[in-house]
Amino acid sequence: MLLTATCTRMEVNEICKNLIIEENNFALIRGSTSHRSEIIFNVKERKEIRDQYITEIISIVNANLLGRIIIYCATHSSCEYLYNKLQESLNNISINYFHGGLCDNERETAMNNWKTNYTQIMIATSAFGMGINSSNVRVVIHVEVPMSMTSLIQEAGRAGRDGNTATHFIFYGKKDIRTNYSIIAEYRET
Repeated sequence: MLLTATCTRMEVNEICKNLIIEENNFALIRGSTSHRSEIIFNVKERKEIRDQYITEIISIVNANLLGRIIIYCATHSSCEYLYNKLQESLNNISINYFHGGLCDNERETAMNNWKTNYTQIMIATSAFGMGINSSNVRVVIHVEVPMSMTSLIQEAGRAGRDGNTATHFIFYGKKDIRTNYSIIAEYRET
């Protein structure tokens, strides 16, 4: 049995091909789950000067300290930069970061700290996601526009899983397209 809430038809076909599952040997069950009325969506233009939008992120965090927060960044360097800035500005809050460039031990520690509710704010790339089902996430922030609508829906949907009101913020800017193209180009080279 394979379960997912957001797999596209193209992704289903690829999974079946890779697992050598014939089309008549599986059932695809779909429901309309993309509407999440408990999540309030906010779109904000990102200031091109880093410290200006980081100040705005700090304000969002300070206004939402009762729950946990996931902040998604497009790149490893963005995660680490934002982590350092938040560490400087926010006292007595457990902050961690997670991306594919961490060694296994670092990833495991970050994941365990999140799952045990030790970490209140996780700054991460899209590598942080599989197996994440925390009911007490009140805010998800995308610092840059994600690579796809599927990523946006999955990541924003990590908020409000307990059915209580949650908030999603997405910051957008002119550099996002260039950043996403760079990530795609880097991926194709590997």
